[in-house]
Amino acid sequence: MDDLFEDMFDTADALGNVDTATGKNLSDLVRALKRVEQQIEDTETHIKSLKAEKHKLSVELIPGLMDEMGVERLDVDGVTVSRKMMVHASIPVDRREDAYAWLRENNLDDIIKNDVVVSFGKGQDNEAGHVVGLLRDQGFDPETKTHIHPATLKAFVKERKTVNPSTSICSGHSLPTRQRLRGKRNEHRSSKSKRDRSID
Repeated sequence: MDDLFEDMFDTADALGNVDTATGKNLSDLVRALKRVEQQIEDTETHIKSLKAEKHKLSVELIPGLMDEMGVERLDVDGVTVSRKMMVHASIPVDRREDAYAWLRENNLDDIIKNDVVVSFGKGQDNEAGHVVGLLRDQGFDPETKTHIHPATLKAFVKERKTVNPSTSICSGHSLPTRQRLRGKRNEHRSSKSKRDRSID
C-alpha cells in the first residue's frame, strides 16, 4: 500500500529538533496516520477475504448443489437465484500466435483485430494529420488521440511551480505540499542524547 510517508520514522529518534509542545502534536498526528493506514490495510484484507468467500458461494457451492438437485431457479427469502453460464477466456501470451494461426486456418479469424499505433512527438502535428488523411483515403477510420501522459504532466507542473510558485499553468492541476519524512538512526549516540530528543 502506497503511504503518504515512506519509511515511517521512529519518533524518539527523529523529532528531537522541535520543541516539546509542537513535537507532541506532530508525533500524535504521525501516530494517527499510522493507525489509519493500519485500519485501511486490515479493511482491505477483510474485503479481499469476503470477496473470496462470495466467489466460492456463488460460483462453486450454490451452483454445485443446484446442479446436484437438478434445480435451475430457486427463491430464498425474497431473493431469486438462477443458474447461468459464465465464461472466462484468455489466451496465454506464449500460445497467442498458435491460437491466431488456428483461427485463420479454420476461417474464424474475423474476431482478430489489428491495432496499428504510431506515436508522433513534438512538432509532428502536420505529419500526424497527413498520415490520418492517407488512411482515410484508403477507406480506414483511424482513431486519433492527442494526450499528455499523466506522469509527464505531473512532472511539468511540478517543475514549473518549483521555478515560480505563482506561475499560472492551466486549470485542473493540483500540487499539494507533502513532506516525506525519513528516520535516521545513529547507533553511536549516548543514552542521555536519546532521552533529550525523545517526545511522548
